[in-house]
Amino acid sequence: MNKVMPERDLPPGVWQELLPHALRIIDDIKKHGTIDPFWTFGGGTVLMLRYQHRMSKDIDIFVPDPQYLGFVTPRLSDVAADVSSHYVEEPNLYVKLMRPEGEIDFVASPNLTNPGYEEWTIFGNTIRVETAVEIVAKKLWHRGDQAAARDLFDLSLVIEREPEELKMATPFLLMHADQFVRQIQDRSHVADSSSKCNS
Repeated sequence: MNKVMPERDLPPGVWQELLPHALRIIDDIKKHGTIDPFWTFGGGTVLMLRYQHRMSKDIDIFVPDPQYLGFVTPRLSDVAADVSSHYVEEPNLYVKLMRPEGEIDFVASPNLTNPGYEEWTIFGNTIRVETAVEIVAKKLWHRGDQAAARDLFDLSLVIEREPEELKMATPFLLMHADQFVRQIQDRSHVADSSSKCNS
């Protein structure tokens, strides 16, 4: 499963500054929590690394158990506090660390697809990097009822590039499908009205 993809083969970006900070925090989990914590690197930034289709100014680290979040909040972790004293915390859901160059999100969410990741070598570390299908499955499962333009853009990309693989995520894509489509249509009407007013 290991896919050797050193960072020189990946597009540059803010992720190169943020990921080492995330790795420091994860190393601290190994010292004070579990020896081999399971986590994955996902979200829009990973899609950007795979397809270079848009920019992304944050990184998302997913953990399967909300208990992990206690090890990554500056409120309880000196290492996390050293990374950033500016953060937002939603108990059992996520910890968002805000830095000048971007944000590091630790999100409690187990993988939806199997296995949902590939192993890449980045900065000399073997990292579980989420598949494109896993990324859009999480996006639509967790916030499909709160459609964002970037989510539609990401979904469209994966439909075009990985249509067969996407079928395994069907149950998760359909969870909020009606609300997702409705919001897109509503925003389309608003955009059309605005365009007519400005023409």
